[in-house]
Amino acid sequence: MMRRLSRIAVLFACTTLLAACASGPRSVPDDREAAWSDQRQRLEALTGWRAEGRLAVQTRDDAGNANFIWIEEGEDRFRLRLEGPLGQGGGRLLVNGSRAVLTTGDGQRYAGPDAGRLLDDLYGWDIPVAGLRQWLVGLPGGDADYELDRFGRIAALDWRGWHIEYRRYRQVGDIDLPATLIATRAESGTEIRVAIDQWNPESDDESPSDEENDSNIPLMGG
Repeated sequence: MMRRLSRIAVLFACTTLLAACASGPRSVPDDREAAWSDQRQRLEALTGWRAEGRLAVQTRDDAGNANFIWIEEGEDRFRLRLEGPLGQGGGRLLVNGSRAVLTTGDGQRYAGPDAGRLLDDLYGWDIPVAGLRQWLVGLPGGDADYELDRFGRIAALDWRGWHIEYRRYRQVGDIDLPATLIATRAESGTEIRVAIDQWNPESDDESPSDEENDSNIPLMGG
C-alpha cells in the first residue's frame, strides 16, 4: 500500500507542477467579492460540461486511483466513467434524477436511488456525489461555508463534514475552472484527490444510453 500511495503522491505532484506552468500571470481584482459574483454567474450558467482527469481515494483500510470522465448533461443528469478503480477494471455510473445505475467492468449492473451508496457498496469509496458535482466546477453548493482566494475564486469550503481545498485553477475561455483539489472527511478518514487534465464547458459526448431502463438490473441501496 505504501508503494501505491507513493505513486499517487508523485502523480499529483507532477500534475500540480504542470498546472502551474500552464497558468500565466494574472491581475488581482480590486474587489474579489465582485470578481466572485461574476465567476459564480458564469459557473452557474454551465448547463453541460465534460471533465477528464484522475482521482485517488484513500480510506483507513485501502487506497486506489482511477482515470475518470465526468459528463454533466443538466436537469439532474450526468455520467461518470471510471477506469481501473481499486483493480476492479473500471465502471460507468449514470444518474438521472433520483435513479442511479452503475455498470461494473465485467458487465454487472446495479441500480438504486443514491449514486454515492452504489460507489461505496461496489468499490468501498465514500464519495459524496451530490457535493462533487458542485466542487468539480468550483461552486460551493447551497449549504457550504467557503472562503475566497485573492482572485475571487473558491479557495476552500466546508460541507457536511467534508473539507475541500482548491490547489490550482485553469482558465478555460472566460471561466476559471479547477485543475486540482483535495477533499477530506476526518470522521471517516477519507481523502479524495482530483486532478482535471481537460475541461470542455459544453458536453459533446454521444447521446445518452438507455441502460437505466434495463429490468434485469439488481437493486441496491433502496
